[in-house]
Amino acid sequence: MFSRKNKFAKWKPYIFLAVLLVSLVPLVWLGRYNYPTGDDYYYGTEAHLVWQQTGSIPQAISAACAGVAKSYQIWQGTYSALFLMYLAPNAFSNTAYHLVTFVILLLLCGSIFYLLRPLVCHFLPGTCGEWITISSVFSFLCIQTVAFQSDSFYWYNGSMYYTGFFAVTLFFLGTLLRYLYNGKKILMLPLLLFAIFLGGGNYVSLLPCMLFVVTVTFLLLLQRNKKTYVCGITSAVLLLSFAVSAMAPGNQVRQDGMWKIPAWKAIAKCLLQGVRYTFAWTGLWWLLAALLLLPVFLRILQKKNGGFFSHPLLFTGYSYGLFCSMSCPLFYTMNSTGPGRAVAIVYYTFLLISFAVFFYWLGYIVRKLQMRQNTPEKMSVLGKLKIARYVAMTVLLAVILFTGVWQETSAAKAIQVLADGEAAAYAAEYEERLLLLNNPEITDVVLTPFIHQPAMIYTGDLPGDPEDPTSKKTAQYFGKNSIYVDYSN
Repeated sequence: MFSRKNKFAKWKPYIFLAVLLVSLVPLVWLGRYNYPTGDDYYYGTEAHLVWQQTGSIPQAISAACAGVAKSYQIWQGTYSALFLMYLAPNAFSNTAYHLVTFVILLLLCGSIFYLLRPLVCHFLPGTCGEWITISSVFSFLCIQTVAFQSDSFYWYNGSMYYTGFFAVTLFFLGTLLRYLYNGKKILMLPLLLFAIFLGGGNYVSLLPCMLFVVTVTFLLLLQRNKKTYVCGITSAVLLLSFAVSAMAPGNQVRQDGMWKIPAWKAIAKCLLQGVRYTFAWTGLWWLLAALLLLPVFLRILQKKNGGFFSHPLLFTGYSYGLFCSMSCPLFYTMNSTGPGRAVAIVYYTFLLISFAVFFYWLGYIVRKLQMRQNTPEKMSVLGKLKIARYVAMTVLLAVILFTGVWQETSAAKAIQVLADGEAAAYAAEYEERLLLLNNPEITDVVLTPFIHQPAMIYTGDLPGDPEDPTSKKTAQYFGKNSIYVDYSN
């Protein structure tokens, strides 16, 4: 019996990993019916035309760089994000666009596993199995319980700008943790490359990243640690790269069309919004994940020095500040929480930070209990907690299953869209539209709106005005005089 229990414990992490991988299959499969729209054409036109004419990747990259330089002057300063936008997959082929979901999910899952490896296995320290378990649960939560799947996983322009750059941020932080652990100066090069790249990305994930890196550098400086030098240079490069992005002339042009508010008001709003997010997102799935991870966390805490958990209020306050900082750029520039794809990465960060806080408070409680000498009493308490955990998990699973909450997961939605034929019907409509758009005899194209608009992959259509910039760019993409969608009927 004991041997069988040990075998199950050995395979448990891989069961969690298998559940994660299986849950991704419907999402990736749905990506086969995914097609470009809107800004995918707007930004991808230059590289597409060059690719058609020359078939040269270097020349397509050169065209993308020229587009970045132009947009830097007239629209926005996020140079590395713009570069990826101008090199949209549809610039080369629609078949490449079908891979968007696979790439985004691979980036997100890979970055979570990469970040947590040094954190769990070196700093805590935990085992490889515990790392796989925690990473699988976090990845599952981020992907299956996010509310904005279409913008986050299917639309290239929006998903790469937010979820993609969020993933790169985690890769950067994972590399930083590896350097803090092993002190290998060879890691300085990837750290600086990451810093330059992230400085030209979205500000929502960039701001907390800068705050964290600067904090780490300051703490190392107080300790007179030799690693301060590399971390300090990385911080400086990250801040300078952000400055290059923020000072772009195009930012002012774009800002003129937005509702900007004072910085103090944006900070106040983001602090309040953090409370709203916490209440909204600490739901059934969060509680179930907390109960699943509870024994894993407790096993790790048995090996961790209790002195680390002596400042729970300070840790919670700092973590909350990092979390809330993500909303500051959105409130400051738009006076709102931003589009769904931006809220999605705030949600991912909430999951990571909230479980870090949960783990820290758990460590604080365990430390207090360890000070008590009454071992039989402690064993009795632990036995009761174990029973309560199983009861709570059973109740939560029953609620999730019988109230239909599971139907809101990304995998369930993808399966529904595939099963009812909406995805295939949308793809058929899109292919018919492409036949029209690629017909050289038609120079002025009037399109009808899509009848089938599957929620997971449909993110909108082209404008109804042939003079709209996106309509003009799309016309240029297909070599037409004009293109627009007729919404009158």
